Amino acid sequence: MGGSPALKDRLLDLLEDTSLGVVTAATALLLGLVSHSPALWGEAVPKCCKLLAKLTHPNAAGEFGAEYVYHKTVNPWLQVKLLRLLQYYPPPEKEEVARRLEDALAKIINETAMQKHVNANNAAHAVLFEAVNYVIHLETNRSLTAAAVSMLGQRLASAHQPNYRYLSLDAMQRMSHIPDAAQQFTKHREMVSAALRDNDVSLRRRALDVLYSMCDGNNSEQVVGELLDYLVTADFAIREELVLRVAILAERFAPNLRWYVDTILKLMALAGDFVGDAVWMRVVQIVTNHEDLQLYAAETCFRALGKEPVHESMTKCGGYVLGEFGHLIAHRAASGPEAQLALLRDRFHQSEQVPPPPPPPP
Repeated sequence: MGGSPALKDRLLDLLEDTSLGVVTAATALLLGLVSHSPALWGEAVPKCCKLLAKLTHPNAAGEFGAEYVYHKTVNPWLQVKLLRLLQYYPPPEKEEVARRLEDALAKIINETAMQKHVNANNAAHAVLFEAVNYVIHLETNRSLTAAAVSMLGQRLASAHQPNYRYLSLDAMQRMSHIPDAAQQFTKHREMVSAALRDNDVSLRRRALDVLYSMCDGNNSEQVVGELLDYLVTADFAIREELVLRVAILAERFAPNLRWYVDTILKLMALAGDFVGDAVWMRVVQIVTNHEDLQLYAAETCFRALGKEPVHESMTKCGGYVLGEFGHLIAHRAASGPEAQLALLRDRFHQSEQVPPPPPPPP
């Protein structure tokens, strides 16, 4: 059809047909064509924006007829198709078209309310979350971004709507690269943290993604602290991923290197079985390359090795640090050479005595 101007024009004209059924069918075909060759169908953008504005107008039900209203939403399937089609293109260049589209999006985001009827909710929210996807596609519209973040926070607080909470967390994670959105998400950090303890493992994983995405140099201590607190009770399905995320965030956004060392040592104490060699080796590398950190690392590792229980990863890390920098605390009676040697001998002996895993079943 892209090679036939007459057929192309005919299809675009169908977007203005008086029958909304014809328009819906034409939009479905157009969406398929656009997905393969977006450049051929750029003329559809202003027509789609105009149609979306008409569908979201307060008088839309009267204009199109009650048969196209599904639980107070005028043809939600067509609205979703239009929003998906528009995501193949940059924002409209013409001011009038851009304003019309922005008004329609703002109306969808700001005026979609939670309803008691399940089908009514599903229809309205299918359009709502597709509108949020378009806002993510835009990236630079501050007013729409602010409205979307506010709406997502409201849906995240809907305790009895796990599907909407999941979709909200998913959208938050995908919006986290937008500076305006990331800054506003900090207002909802407590709700995101609470989702880490939800009964639904998919919600817990998505909440972990969001916290990881929203962490920066300003809130790293709070976010990492919350993740460490959660690690105490986290189930095994998520623990390995959680440990890796904490290790990455601790190094990337450490307010100072002492905090980094403390965080990784605590990580090893809480979930040593899930701390790979690369994590404690990275601690050793950083300590070795920062002379002003070596005394503190030796003191901290010595204390950590003296507390029960001590995981093998902590023994390895402490053994290296004390082996290289233990002389910095050797002048103290409590941490002299004999005390260090005795402590390391006991810890390495404990590691050697760990029983092997049971053999696999026959």
